[in-house]
Amino acid sequence: MDCALFVSHYVSALHPALPLPGRANGRVPRRKWPLWIAACGLFVALAPSAARANERPPDAARVERQDPLSLARWGPIADTIFSHPELALAETKSAEVLARELEKEGFSVVRGVAGMKTGWVATAGHGAPVVGVLAEYDALPGLSQKPGIARKEAVLTGAAGHGCGHNLLGTAAVAAAIAANRERSRRGLAGTIQVFGTPAEEQIIGKTFMVRDGLFRGTDVVLAWHPEETTYVYTRPRLAVTVIDVEFMGTTAHAAASPWLGRSALSALELFDHAVALMREHILPTARLHRVIKAGGVAANVIPDYTKVQYFVRDETGTRVRSMLDRLRKAADGAALASETRSKVTVRAATREPLYNEVLSRVLQTELDKVGAPAWDAADHELARAIQKEVGVPAQGLSPAVLPLSPGHGATASSDVGETSAVVPLAELAVATRPLGTPAHHWAQTAAAGHAMGKKGMMVAAKTLAGALSVLLSSPDVVRRARAEFAGSTAGSPYQSPLASDATPESW
Repeated sequence: MDCALFVSHYVSALHPALPLPGRANGRVPRRKWPLWIAACGLFVALAPSAARANERPPDAARVERQDPLSLARWGPIADTIFSHPELALAETKSAEVLARELEKEGFSVVRGVAGMKTGWVATAGHGAPVVGVLAEYDALPGLSQKPGIARKEAVLTGAAGHGCGHNLLGTAAVAAAIAANRERSRRGLAGTIQVFGTPAEEQIIGKTFMVRDGLFRGTDVVLAWHPEETTYVYTRPRLAVTVIDVEFMGTTAHAAASPWLGRSALSALELFDHAVALMREHILPTARLHRVIKAGGVAANVIPDYTKVQYFVRDETGTRVRSMLDRLRKAADGAALASETRSKVTVRAATREPLYNEVLSRVLQTELDKVGAPAWDAADHELARAIQKEVGVPAQGLSPAVLPLSPGHGATASSDVGETSAVVPLAELAVATRPLGTPAHHWAQTAAAGHAMGKKGMMVAAKTLAGALSVLLSSPDVVRRARAEFAGSTAGSPYQSPLASDATPESW
């Protein structure tokens, strides 16, 4: 009965006032043996788990209460979105995961905004100033990739993947808003925080529809961020872009028996594409013309009566983009005339170059300098160099520094943040989340977005944005100066949506 005696002493140590009859002279009477045998078995079963419980770190709820910007909380959220990559306007799980985190913290969330099922706006607080932050969470087609692997290796061949790091982007924005709202409540500050869940950034339409439908009316300032290879505040605007579909309609016929009866829509598309290729010699070095053929016919022995190509037309300004569009329309008309077909050019989406607000950019830079660059470790650099070797760029590892605020910091891609910046003062942050020299929209970015290096960059962004939001909430004068700068920059240029009046997200 040593076990029973051990249990009795153990219980006595825990509960000295608890009467345990039958322990005279340290022995248990025979009639009590069944009771103590059962107690012994229960102790043996429970003691290890009790010991493990004492060894556990604080539970998740306690961690969240103590530090709203802990990697322990937000890393799993980013991983969840990474593991369920969803394409534009189909980000059902990703959008809901982030919206629920905000609701847990007292934000009210309006879903299905601007005709998009996966768009939402979350709000906390009341009164002025009204400060916003943008969240994105859509993935890209065909970029499925195992995280932390220094070679192209899909989780599921042909599936989507976060080749632009939006699993990190949306998570950091939500984390920042929650932290800033706790700070607002703790300090008893007036003001309102808004989080805009913006779908379909990769297709340049989410924010454009939200702007058109007036969702930023009443918002005083907005902050944004994006994963990059270095860490800085944007000062050089992204490129303006217009997305067009060019369709050709011809006449079908048997390609062998009676080809003279047909008029090939594929020939028209080839003529058009060749004209654009020749046009590239006569455009500015800053311009970009790239495309994908969406429909090229159905069978080699049937003359195609329908084809479609989609072009992205980019340059530093919307004015230059519109000039190129005029030339593309003429090329489409000429291709149709030469092939005796008909052409149709449809604008699918567009966004202008962003207008970055200097007052807000300085606030972001100050907070970024406080937070500092991501703290990479040896394993991060080792993986980064392995990815760089595989991609074929210099093995420099990861960016170690925060760049100072100066002209020329920015990306040569496009984003619908440009539309937001046309109606409300905006500043944007870039944080290193992938190896130097590696491209976005690539398996290398996907591999980093699901790895620790990506999440370390994500937390730098979250802390910087949280600090900036708190500064703006507590400094109405800074918000007023940002709005005054915006009013001067946009004077005489009322906003006009690039979307057709009857455009809907469903028709995209």
